[in-house]
Amino acid sequence: MKALKTICLPLLITLAASAPLRAEDRIVVTKNRADEPLAKTFSAQKSIGFIERSVSRWQAKNKCITCHTNGLHLVAGSLATPQSDVLLKNREFSRDYLSSYLQHNKKPNTRTGHGALEGIVAGTSFLVISELNTAKTLHPDTETALDYIWTQQSESGAWDSWLKCHWAPFEVDDHFGASLAAIALAMTPDAYRKKPASIRAWKKLETFFEANPPASAHQKGMLLWLSRYAPDSSKAVEKNKWIKELRALQQEDGGWVLIQLGNADWQRKDKQAQAQISDGYATAFVIYALRQSGVPASDPAIKAGIAWLKTHQRESGRWFTHSTRVNGRHYITQAASNMALLALSSCGELRD
Repeated sequence: MKALKTICLPLLITLAASAPLRAEDRIVVTKNRADEPLAKTFSAQKSIGFIERSVSRWQAKNKCITCHTNGLHLVAGSLATPQSDVLLKNREFSRDYLSSYLQHNKKPNTRTGHGALEGIVAGTSFLVISELNTAKTLHPDTETALDYIWTQQSESGAWDSWLKCHWAPFEVDDHFGASLAAIALAMTPDAYRKKPASIRAWKKLETFFEANPPASAHQKGMLLWLSRYAPDSSKAVEKNKWIKELRALQQEDGGWVLIQLGNADWQRKDKQAQAQISDGYATAFVIYALRQSGVPASDPAIKAGIAWLKTHQRESGRWFTHSTRVNGRHYITQAASNMALLALSSCGELRD
């Protein structure tokens, strides 16, 4: 037996060493760390590289659409890197993912969450925004998915089964999904918006926003984003008030703080105190929301926010952001890095 072990052990080691790497293992994305050093100088290419690797690894490993990584990248990439192979593959992946459930009858997986309604709604909305940022028409499969989500819209105007597990800002209330879908619908061509189903969907969304006025700064920021494509979606006095409120939350260092964009629903699982320092997600989100509402890039608050982003990028190219829920993988960092691409692009600052 001893001789057999001596012979077999090297064989097992050889077999293990020669085993092919999984697709996701070939894509290296280091962990999100609060102690990662700041970059010495801002690098647009590093930021793009980080988020594109994150998107590619997520899709290879998890095989789904998620708001923080490949979902938001559909929007960020369409403005920052519209010809990128990663963006084009992300769109193809997203259409295939949606079609597998909506056209090929794949059943949702309740254990993994794959195929859940909120993922279908968010993924479709991100994809619509992405395609219409670079073209005037939608891919047929994307339009099919968009038609589908209106059939699942609740009478409240939102999607009542939306996951609410305190993972702010995406899975904490119905507002994010309703706002995102409204932005997508508002961007569609006139012919699509005039379809009876679209008209009914828009009226339901209006009903939701009337019954559920924005309670948090993040909700107000989403509606400011919507106001670019649907100017009548909010009254001028409300819009100006929201802009003023977001300005008032800016910190002395030029950034914004994520938890300050939330409300009582944004809770840590361990009940510990929330981080109260400027972060990449809040800073980039507010800049982008203000820009979509018409605030010029030359505005002092915007310029201070851009300066904060450029001086707080980490060596890897990301913008680390503390989760408002748990100290773990901090995937909000991927969302922050996507939002940073949007904010910088909106101000003409995405260059080394």
